[in-house]
Amino acid sequence: MARSNPNPIPSRIRAAREAANLTIVKLAVKADLAPTTVYFAERAPHLASERTLAAVSRVLGVPVEDLR
Repeated sequence: MARSNPNPIPSRIRAAREAANLTIVKLAVKADLAPTTVYFAERAPHLASERTLAAVSRVLGVPVEDLR
């Protein structure tokens, strides 16, 4: 049986990262974050810390409000 995707809509963080043509690892390096931090922020942006959102926002050039 095929597993359904629990999150079929990409998060805003993932969409912005992909629009910037960055991998999770490249974004993490530029934002001075661990790749796992970016990975989990993409999957649960409502649980991401303000520091994480601010760092991702800075690198992607997107307001924090647009990442939630």
